[in-house]
Amino acid sequence: MDDQVEDAVAHQHRLLAEWLGSRADQAVLAELRAAHTADFTLVTIDGEVLDRDTLFAALEAAAGAQPGLRIDITDVTVVARLEDALLVRFLETHLRREQATARRVTALLRSGEGPLRWAYVHETTALR
Repeated sequence: MDDQVEDAVAHQHRLLAEWLGSRADQAVLAELRAAHTADFTLVTIDGEVLDRDTLFAALEAAAGAQPGLRIDITDVTVVARLEDALLVRFLETHLRREQATARRVTALLRSGEGPLRWAYVHETTALR
């Protein structure tokens, strides 16, 4: 299961980097959206709370806004296993034009039937 979790986290961030870093097809955004529950919530590094619709409206507007973006995912840890969900923590590093910014992320992934789905994400700026 831990490999599945790591793969799911890495895959979502590859899609995110593709969407933000290039002129990706709308199918990329659709795949990202499908991986998030209807009641998804994101707490950004600035403390702003975004629901799913607000997040995806912002992402749609930001298509290709960060050319060459790469997102590295490391230190994926399953913090807790619940009946129908996993609480995971990982380090997310954005690399662009020789600049790197990192954030420590805690995410609640729903683990019912089918692939893991993102229900909650909380980002905190991380010092590298």
